[in-house]
Amino acid sequence: MKQHRWPTVFAYLGLAIIGFALALFATTITTGGIAAGNLGRAEGGRELITSGSAMLLAGVAMMAIFGFLALTAGVSLLRTRR
Repeated sequence: MKQHRWPTVFAYLGLAIIGFALALFATTITTGGIAAGNLGRAEGGRELITSGSAMLLAGVAMMAIFGFLALTAGVSLLRTRR
């Protein structure tokens, strides 16, 4: 198994936080799409809802993947120290 170092773990954590921020930003885009649809801009609202949903899925996936990598790398580092 590959030996990780602490900067790698923190880099994975940083990318997981960026994924979380992307998911939060996507909810505001989707809310804007819903508001646009309610105000009569149906086409623009559909586009914003679609892009917001795709960004939400990408952000959650990014957060899950890099969070898992940070967790496994951190646990392996803590086990090798003992």
